[in-house]
Amino acid sequence: MQRIKLLDSMRGFAATMVVFHHVYTRFSYLFVSDEPAQVHQILSFISDLNVEAVLLFFVLSGFSIRLSLQKGLPISKNFFNEYIYRRLKRILPLYYVAIIFTIISGLITHAIYANNDFDIPNLLGNIFFLQCSKSYKGNWFAPYGDNGPLWSLSFEMFYYFFFPVFILLVLKILKTSIISEKNNRIILVITLAFSLACLIINNTIFFPYVAFAALFYIWYCGFYLAEIYSRGEVALNKNFITSITIVLLTGILSYLRSSAGLYKLFFGSAITSAFFIIYTLRRKYKFFIRYFDKGFNFVFYHIGKGSYALYLLHYPLILILKYYRQINITEVVISIIIFTFFCTWLEQYFVKKKWLFLKIRYIG
Repeated sequence: MQRIKLLDSMRGFAATMVVFHHVYTRFSYLFVSDEPAQVHQILSFISDLNVEAVLLFFVLSGFSIRLSLQKGLPISKNFFNEYIYRRLKRILPLYYVAIIFTIISGLITHAIYANNDFDIPNLLGNIFFLQCSKSYKGNWFAPYGDNGPLWSLSFEMFYYFFFPVFILLVLKILKTSIISEKNNRIILVITLAFSLACLIINNTIFFPYVAFAALFYIWYCGFYLAEIYSRGEVALNKNFITSITIVLLTGILSYLRSSAGLYKLFFGSAITSAFFIIYTLRRKYKFFIRYFDKGFNFVFYHIGKGSYALYLLHYPLILILKYYRQINITEVVISIIIFTFFCTWLEQYFVKKKWLFLKIRYIG
Protein backbone atom coordinates (compact mmCIF):
# COMPACT_ATOMS: atom_id res chain seq x y z
CA MET A 1 0.00 0.00 0.00
CA GLN A 2 1.21 3.49 -0.84
CA ARG A 3 2.73 5.38 2.07
CA ILE A 4 0.26 7.81 3.66
CA LYS A 5 1.84 11.24 3.94
CA LEU A 6 -0.48 12.37 6.73
CA LEU A 7 0.59 9.36 8.80
CA ASP A 8 4.22 10.51 8.68
CA SER A 9 3.10 14.02 9.56
CA MET A 10 1.27 12.68 12.61
CA ARG A 11 4.48 10.97 13.71
CA GLY A 12 6.31 14.24 13.23
CA PHE A 13 3.70 16.05 15.30
CA ALA A 14 3.97 13.49 18.14
CA ALA A 15 7.78 13.65 18.10
CA THR A 16 7.67 17.46 18.16
CA MET A 17 5.42 17.37 21.23
CA VAL A 18 7.86 15.12 23.09
CA VAL A 19 10.85 17.25 22.11
CA PHE A 20 9.06 20.44 23.17
CA HIS A 21 8.27 18.87 26.55
CA HIS A 22 11.92 18.11 27.21
CA VAL A 23 13.11 21.51 26.01
CA TYR A 24 10.50 23.31 28.09
CA THR A 25 11.11 21.32 31.27
CA ARG A 26 14.91 21.14 31.04
CA PHE A 27 15.38 24.77 29.98
CA SER A 28 12.50 26.35 31.89
CA TYR A 29 14.91 28.92 33.34
CA LEU A 30 15.61 30.23 29.84
CA PHE A 31 12.01 31.10 29.03
CA VAL A 32 11.23 34.77 29.58
CA SER A 33 9.84 35.10 33.10
CA ASP A 34 7.98 38.36 32.50
CA GLU A 35 5.69 36.83 29.87
CA PRO A 36 1.97 36.88 30.81
CA ALA A 37 0.92 34.03 33.08
CA GLN A 38 -1.47 32.81 30.39
CA VAL A 39 1.47 32.18 28.03
CA HIS A 40 3.23 30.00 30.59
CA GLN A 41 0.00 28.16 31.28
CA ILE A 42 -0.41 27.40 27.57
CA LEU A 43 3.21 26.25 27.27
CA SER A 44 2.86 24.08 30.37
CA PHE A 45 -0.36 22.58 29.02
CA ILE A 46 1.32 21.70 25.70
CA SER A 47 4.33 20.30 27.54
CA ASP A 48 2.14 18.11 29.73
CA LEU A 49 0.72 16.41 26.63
CA ASN A 50 3.98 14.48 26.11
CA VAL A 51 2.50 11.23 27.48
CA GLU A 52 -0.46 11.55 25.14
CA ALA A 53 2.01 12.08 22.28
CA VAL A 54 3.68 8.73 23.09
CA LEU A 55 0.29 7.03 23.23
CA LEU A 56 -0.43 8.50 19.79
CA PHE A 57 2.84 6.87 18.65
CA PHE A 58 1.48 3.52 19.84
CA VAL A 59 -1.76 3.97 17.89
CA LEU A 60 0.16 5.03 14.77
CA SER A 61 2.44 2.01 15.16
CA GLY A 62 -0.49 -0.40 15.21
CA PHE A 63 -2.03 1.42 12.25
CA SER A 64 1.20 1.19 10.25
CA ILE A 65 1.69 -2.49 11.04
CA ARG A 66 -1.73 -3.33 9.65
CA LEU A 67 -1.07 -1.37 6.46
CA SER A 68 2.24 -3.21 6.02
CA LEU A 69 0.61 -6.66 6.20
CA GLN A 70 -0.65 -6.76 2.65
CA LYS A 71 0.48 -10.35 2.09
CA GLY A 72 -1.24 -11.67 5.18
CA LEU A 73 -1.14 -11.89 8.96
CA PRO A 74 2.19 -12.99 10.51
CA ILE A 75 0.76 -16.26 11.80
CA SER A 76 2.40 -18.58 9.29
CA LYS A 77 6.11 -19.42 9.13
CA ASN A 78 7.01 -17.41 6.02
CA PHE A 79 4.98 -14.33 6.89
CA PHE A 80 6.23 -14.35 10.49
CA ASN A 81 9.88 -14.51 9.41
CA GLU A 82 9.50 -11.55 7.06
CA TYR A 83 7.43 -9.64 9.60
CA ILE A 84 10.04 -10.03 12.38
CA TYR A 85 12.89 -9.11 10.05
CA ARG A 86 11.15 -5.91 9.00
CA ARG A 87 10.38 -5.00 12.63
CA LEU A 88 13.93 -5.65 13.89
CA LYS A 89 15.38 -3.79 10.91
CA ARG A 90 13.22 -0.82 11.83
CA ILE A 91 13.92 -0.82 15.57
CA LEU A 92 17.32 -2.27 16.47
CA PRO A 93 19.98 -0.31 14.51
CA LEU A 94 18.74 3.16 15.54
CA TYR A 95 17.93 1.97 19.05
CA TYR A 96 21.50 0.87 19.68
CA VAL A 97 22.77 4.09 18.12
CA ALA A 98 20.65 5.86 20.74
CA ILE A 99 22.28 3.79 23.50
CA ILE A 100 25.75 4.71 22.21
CA PHE A 101 24.82 8.40 21.89
CA THR A 102 23.48 8.32 25.45
CA ILE A 103 26.82 6.96 26.65
CA ILE A 104 28.63 9.75 24.77
CA SER A 105 26.29 12.29 26.35
CA GLY A 106 27.03 10.85 29.79
CA LEU A 107 30.77 11.11 29.20
CA ILE A 108 30.54 14.71 28.00
CA THR A 109 28.35 15.81 30.93
CA HIS A 110 30.14 13.51 33.44
CA ALA A 111 26.73 12.10 34.40
CA ILE A 112 28.00 8.61 33.61
CA TYR A 113 30.07 8.72 36.80
CA ALA A 114 27.28 9.89 39.10
CA ASN A 115 23.99 8.59 37.67
CA ASN A 116 23.03 4.99 38.49
CA ASP A 117 21.01 4.84 35.28
CA PHE A 118 24.35 4.42 33.46
CA ASP A 119 25.37 1.28 35.36
CA ILE A 120 26.01 -2.05 33.62
CA PRO A 121 22.92 -3.93 34.91
CA ASN A 122 20.67 -1.10 33.68
CA LEU A 123 22.47 -1.15 30.32
CA LEU A 124 21.80 -4.88 29.97
CA GLY A 125 18.17 -4.34 30.93
CA ASN A 126 17.82 -1.79 28.14
CA ILE A 127 19.66 -3.95 25.61
CA PHE A 128 17.08 -6.68 26.23
CA PHE A 129 14.13 -4.23 26.26
CA LEU A 130 13.09 -4.63 29.89
CA GLN A 131 13.09 -0.96 30.87
CA CYS A 132 10.06 0.97 32.07
CA SER A 133 9.38 4.56 33.00
CA LYS A 134 10.48 5.39 36.54
CA SER A 135 6.83 6.13 37.31
CA TYR A 136 6.18 2.36 37.37
CA LYS A 137 6.41 1.21 40.97
CA GLY A 138 8.83 -1.70 41.31
CA ASN A 139 10.26 -1.38 37.80
CA TRP A 140 13.30 -3.53 37.15
CA PHE A 141 15.21 -1.18 34.86
CA ALA A 142 14.98 2.54 34.07
CA PRO A 143 15.59 4.10 30.64
CA TYR A 144 19.34 3.95 30.12
CA GLY A 145 21.33 7.04 31.04
CA ASP A 146 18.16 8.93 31.98
CA ASN A 147 17.18 8.95 28.28
CA GLY A 148 13.47 9.00 29.18
CA PRO A 149 12.00 8.26 25.73
CA LEU A 150 13.64 4.83 25.73
CA TRP A 151 10.91 3.55 28.06
CA SER A 152 8.42 3.22 25.21
CA LEU A 153 10.76 1.15 23.02
CA SER A 154 10.46 -1.88 25.29
CA PHE A 155 6.66 -1.61 24.96
CA GLU A 156 6.93 -1.28 21.20
CA MET A 157 9.23 -4.28 20.83
CA PHE A 158 6.95 -6.37 23.03
CA TYR A 159 3.93 -5.52 20.87
CA TYR A 160 5.77 -6.54 17.70
CA PHE A 161 6.52 -10.01 19.07
CA PHE A 162 3.34 -10.45 21.08
CA PHE A 163 0.90 -9.51 18.30
CA PRO A 164 1.37 -12.65 16.13
CA VAL A 165 0.91 -14.91 19.17
CA PHE A 166 -2.11 -12.95 20.39
CA ILE A 167 -3.88 -12.79 17.04
CA LEU A 168 -3.23 -16.48 16.35
CA LEU A 169 -4.75 -17.50 19.70
CA VAL A 170 -7.74 -15.19 19.31
CA LEU A 171 -8.49 -16.41 15.78
CA LYS A 172 -8.32 -20.00 17.02
CA ILE A 173 -10.79 -19.15 19.79
CA LEU A 174 -13.08 -17.52 17.23
CA LYS A 175 -12.56 -20.54 14.94
CA THR A 176 -11.61 -18.47 11.92
CA SER A 177 -8.49 -17.54 9.97
CA ILE A 178 -9.53 -14.05 8.91
CA ILE A 179 -10.34 -10.78 10.64
CA SER A 180 -13.81 -9.91 9.41
CA GLU A 181 -15.49 -6.62 10.30
CA LYS A 182 -17.38 -8.32 13.14
CA ASN A 183 -14.31 -10.20 14.35
CA ASN A 184 -12.34 -6.97 14.35
CA ARG A 185 -14.80 -5.49 16.85
CA ILE A 186 -14.75 -8.63 18.97
CA ILE A 187 -10.95 -8.65 19.05
CA LEU A 188 -10.92 -4.99 20.11
CA VAL A 189 -13.15 -5.84 23.09
CA ILE A 190 -11.02 -8.90 23.95
CA THR A 191 -7.89 -6.75 23.80
CA LEU A 192 -9.42 -4.19 26.16
CA ALA A 193 -10.39 -6.94 28.64
CA PHE A 194 -6.88 -8.38 28.39
CA SER A 195 -5.22 -5.02 29.03
CA LEU A 196 -7.54 -4.30 31.96
CA ALA A 197 -6.65 -7.68 33.50
CA CYS A 198 -2.93 -6.96 33.06
CA LEU A 199 -3.44 -3.53 34.61
CA ILE A 200 -5.00 -5.12 37.71
CA ILE A 201 -2.16 -7.65 37.98
CA ASN A 202 0.46 -4.94 37.49
CA ASN A 203 -1.03 -2.93 40.36
CA THR A 204 -0.43 -5.92 42.63
CA ILE A 205 2.96 -7.13 41.45
CA PHE A 206 5.28 -5.66 38.82
CA PHE A 207 6.45 -7.80 35.93
CA PRO A 208 7.74 -6.09 32.75
CA TYR A 209 5.73 -8.02 30.20
CA VAL A 210 2.53 -7.62 32.21
CA ALA A 211 3.17 -3.86 32.37
CA PHE A 212 3.74 -3.79 28.60
CA ALA A 213 0.58 -5.81 27.92
CA ALA A 214 -1.49 -3.40 30.04
CA LEU A 215 -1.19 -0.87 27.20
CA PHE A 216 -1.44 -3.36 24.32
CA TYR A 217 -5.05 -2.29 23.78
CA ILE A 218 -3.83 1.19 22.75
CA TRP A 219 -1.54 -0.34 20.13
CA TYR A 220 -4.31 -2.58 18.84
CA CYS A 221 -6.63 0.44 18.51
CA GLY A 222 -4.37 1.52 15.66
CA PHE A 223 -4.54 -1.93 14.05
CA TYR A 224 -8.33 -1.91 14.47
CA LEU A 225 -8.63 1.46 12.72
CA ALA A 226 -6.29 0.47 9.89
CA GLU A 227 -8.27 -2.75 9.32
CA ILE A 228 -11.43 -0.65 8.90
CA TYR A 229 -9.61 1.96 6.81
CA SER A 230 -8.11 -0.63 4.45
CA ARG A 231 -11.60 -2.04 3.81
CA GLY A 232 -13.05 1.41 3.14
CA GLU A 233 -15.52 0.97 6.02
CA VAL A 234 -14.81 4.12 8.01
CA ALA A 235 -18.27 5.48 8.84
CA LEU A 236 -20.48 6.26 11.83
CA ASN A 237 -21.65 2.66 11.98
CA LYS A 238 -21.30 -0.34 14.34
CA ASN A 239 -17.53 0.11 14.44
CA PHE A 240 -17.95 3.69 15.63
CA ILE A 241 -20.63 2.70 18.17
CA THR A 242 -18.26 0.07 19.57
CA SER A 243 -15.48 2.62 19.98
CA ILE A 244 -17.79 5.19 21.59
CA THR A 245 -19.09 2.55 24.01
CA ILE A 246 -15.52 1.73 25.03
CA VAL A 247 -14.75 5.45 25.48
CA LEU A 248 -17.67 5.71 27.91
CA LEU A 249 -16.64 2.54 29.74
CA THR A 250 -12.97 3.50 30.13
CA GLY A 251 -13.97 7.07 31.00
CA ILE A 252 -16.25 5.86 33.80
CA LEU A 253 -13.57 3.47 35.10
CA SER A 254 -10.97 6.23 35.01
CA TYR A 255 -13.34 8.55 36.89
CA LEU A 256 -14.25 5.97 39.54
CA ARG A 257 -10.66 4.93 40.13
CA SER A 258 -7.95 7.49 39.50
CA SER A 259 -5.25 5.58 37.66
CA ALA A 260 -2.63 6.56 35.09
CA GLY A 261 -3.13 3.22 33.36
CA LEU A 262 -6.90 3.58 33.10
CA TYR A 263 -6.48 7.12 31.78
CA LYS A 264 -4.14 5.85 29.07
CA LEU A 265 -6.69 3.24 28.00
CA PHE A 266 -9.35 5.96 27.95
CA PHE A 267 -7.14 8.21 25.83
CA GLY A 268 -6.47 5.39 23.35
CA SER A 269 -10.22 4.85 23.09
CA ALA A 270 -10.79 8.58 22.57
CA ILE A 271 -8.26 8.64 19.71
CA THR A 272 -10.10 5.71 18.10
CA SER A 273 -13.47 7.46 18.24
CA ALA A 274 -11.98 10.77 17.11
CA PHE A 275 -10.60 9.03 14.01
CA PHE A 276 -14.12 8.16 12.82
CA ILE A 277 -15.40 11.70 13.39
CA ILE A 278 -12.43 13.46 11.79
CA TYR A 279 -12.39 11.08 8.82
CA THR A 280 -16.12 11.65 8.24
CA LEU A 281 -15.69 15.43 8.41
CA ARG A 282 -12.74 15.34 6.02
CA ARG A 283 -14.73 13.28 3.55
CA LYS A 284 -17.72 15.62 3.75
CA TYR A 285 -15.84 18.92 3.80
CA LYS A 286 -13.06 18.85 1.23
CA PHE A 287 -11.49 22.07 2.52
CA PHE A 288 -9.99 19.97 5.34
CA ILE A 289 -7.87 18.16 2.79
CA ARG A 290 -7.19 21.28 0.75
CA TYR A 291 -6.10 23.55 3.60
CA PHE A 292 -5.46 21.67 6.85
CA ASP A 293 -3.63 18.69 5.34
CA LYS A 294 -1.44 20.92 3.21
CA GLY A 295 -0.38 23.09 6.14
CA PHE A 296 -0.01 20.19 8.57
CA ASN A 297 2.12 18.21 6.12
CA PHE A 298 4.22 21.27 5.34
CA VAL A 299 5.14 21.66 9.02
CA PHE A 300 5.46 18.05 10.17
CA TYR A 301 5.98 15.71 7.20
CA HIS A 302 9.77 15.97 6.97
CA ILE A 303 10.04 15.75 10.75
CA GLY A 304 7.89 12.62 10.55
CA LYS A 305 10.31 10.94 8.17
CA GLY A 306 12.94 11.17 10.91
CA SER A 307 10.60 11.02 13.89
CA TYR A 308 11.90 7.71 15.25
CA ALA A 309 15.51 8.90 15.25
CA LEU A 310 14.52 12.29 16.66
CA TYR A 311 12.50 10.63 19.41
CA LEU A 312 15.39 8.38 20.42
CA LEU A 313 18.27 10.82 20.13
CA HIS A 314 17.01 14.27 21.13
CA TYR A 315 17.20 13.83 24.90
CA PRO A 316 20.96 13.08 25.10
CA LEU A 317 21.48 16.16 22.91
CA ILE A 318 19.40 18.27 25.31
CA LEU A 319 21.52 17.05 28.24
CA ILE A 320 24.68 18.05 26.37
CA LEU A 321 23.24 21.48 25.54
CA LYS A 322 22.15 21.97 29.14
CA TYR A 323 25.66 21.12 30.35
CA TYR A 324 26.85 24.36 28.74
CA ARG A 325 25.10 26.79 31.07
CA GLN A 326 25.72 29.88 28.94
CA ILE A 327 23.51 28.72 26.09
CA ASN A 328 20.37 30.76 25.38
CA ILE A 329 16.98 29.62 24.17
CA THR A 330 17.60 30.77 20.59
CA GLU A 331 20.73 28.63 20.39
CA VAL A 332 18.80 25.69 21.85
CA VAL A 333 16.04 26.01 19.25
CA ILE A 334 18.50 26.36 16.36
CA SER A 335 20.45 23.32 17.60
CA ILE A 336 17.26 21.26 17.78
CA ILE A 337 16.19 22.30 14.27
CA ILE A 338 19.58 21.38 12.79
CA PHE A 339 19.55 18.11 14.71
CA THR A 340 16.06 17.36 13.36
CA PHE A 341 17.37 17.57 9.77
CA PHE A 342 20.23 15.28 10.75
CA CYS A 343 17.79 12.77 12.28
CA THR A 344 15.68 12.73 9.13
CA TRP A 345 18.78 11.98 7.04
CA LEU A 346 20.00 9.36 9.53
CA GLU A 347 16.69 7.51 9.68
CA GLN A 348 16.30 7.43 5.91
CA TYR A 349 19.85 6.13 5.61
CA PHE A 350 19.21 3.37 8.14
CA VAL A 351 15.86 2.43 6.57
CA LYS A 352 17.48 1.98 3.15
CA LYS A 353 20.19 -0.35 4.49
CA LYS A 354 19.34 -4.04 4.32
CA TRP A 355 20.82 -5.14 7.68
CA LEU A 356 20.92 -8.68 6.32
CA PHE A 357 22.44 -10.07 9.52
CA LEU A 358 18.95 -9.68 11.01
CA LYS A 359 17.36 -11.71 8.20
CA ILE A 360 17.53 -15.18 9.71
CA ARG A 361 15.07 -18.02 9.94
CA TYR A 362 13.22 -17.18 13.13
CA ILE A 363 11.06 -20.27 12.69
CA GLY A 364 12.84 -23.22 11.19
